[in-house]
Amino acid sequence: MRGLRLPSLIPTRVLRAAGVRGEAKEDKRGAPKAASRSQTDAVGLAQFAMSFRRGRRDEVNPRRQIVMPVRDPMDEANMIRTFTGKGQFLVRQEQWDVLGRLIRETDANRETTSSGLSLAGLLARGARRDAVEAARATISQGLLPCGSIASGLDEAVEENPKCWGVALVAAQAHMDIGLAWRGNRPLTGRPNCDKPQFLYHFKRAADILDQYCAVEENSAVLAEARCDLLLGEPEAPSRVADDYEDLIDLDPANPRHMRRMGVHLLPRWFGSYELLDDLAHETAERTEDVWGDGGYSWVWMDVLRAVPEAAARLDVDRFVAGLHDILDANPSQNYANLLAAYCGVAMSPETTPDDISPAARDVRGEINDCMGWIVSDHLRELHPTPWAEAQHSPFATLPPVNELAERGELNARALISQQFHDAIAAGRTVTFSENGIEVQAPA
Repeated sequence: MRGLRLPSLIPTRVLRAAGVRGEAKEDKRGAPKAASRSQTDAVGLAQFAMSFRRGRRDEVNPRRQIVMPVRDPMDEANMIRTFTGKGQFLVRQEQWDVLGRLIRETDANRETTSSGLSLAGLLARGARRDAVEAARATISQGLLPCGSIASGLDEAVEENPKCWGVALVAAQAHMDIGLAWRGNRPLTGRPNCDKPQFLYHFKRAADILDQYCAVEENSAVLAEARCDLLLGEPEAPSRVADDYEDLIDLDPANPRHMRRMGVHLLPRWFGSYELLDDLAHETAERTEDVWGDGGYSWVWMDVLRAVPEAAARLDVDRFVAGLHDILDANPSQNYANLLAAYCGVAMSPETTPDDISPAARDVRGEINDCMGWIVSDHLRELHPTPWAEAQHSPFATLPPVNELAERGELNARALISQQFHDAIAAGRTVTFSENGIEVQAPA
């Protein structure tokens, strides 16, 4: 991909149908750049000292006496923009063969961003963006979208009959357009939309995807699209377990699939609490060679954010053992921050509703206590975004990444400072580095 050179051509039929005009240009803004501005924390304390070693900046908070490297959150945002921009650009240039090949190649290699977003999925998202945004704009005005918006994608499928990468783009576009017919309400449960336009687009998406078998193609992104189809599938409760089993078996190293399955097994979606716990245990067994007991934890993780009372149903011993196994299997700072933020923020007593049962409260408290050993044993640098995302429901629309990063850094510093309260009160400095944590006496 690095050597790819594409001519600047007129927009495609899809672009014209979507109402986008002007010459298509590739988005080349994706290269990460080192931060150059000074940072202050949200309580108005002193400037942080900064470095640029390996994309990090060392930030010092004199008042809290916490010194730790901070990962630039724009690295991930830039990568997302690069790959969605690439997908959009290739469609505008009618380079469907190149698009399909890149989707297949990135999927075959299971390439992701640092947070686990599929690069193949990002290419497909960008490729359908013009068509979907045009359809949404028309639907929001109470009008029927022009038939040529979706038909342009369908024609591309017909012209590339053996390319499932192109079929994926068209099928996902139909699903996005179908969901637009239910309005802008947050999707917090099964859509239950009986509008004919919704049903038509999901049926069309199913017809396209039925031409390919994700298992035979060894394609995680195709299996993920099959799980997306559950939103418009009348028989979803009988399919959810098998569809997610295929996806997780194809890509067991990506925990996003397990987290999403857990949410879709809630009663408000396609499952029940009994099925949820059974499949969490089964998933842990099937992914034991990758995550140990961590598969159980991944499946339940977002369920506990969505339904606090569900903690009363949790096998908390296996959940906590799973947290240990996750960090033993993959001791990356991505996971250290994700799990520390989850335990410290999402399971905080301050975010626990007053009306939950004592059993659920005790379980959440036990998980909250895990932040201590995660920080001391595993955290070596700060990734701000997870510390803000943990405050939100898994169904929430998140604010821009710069706002998330600012809020996340504030949350993290406040909680980590509490962890080392006695040392800080004694005037000591707590320094995080790749070699561990060092508590230094005052100068």
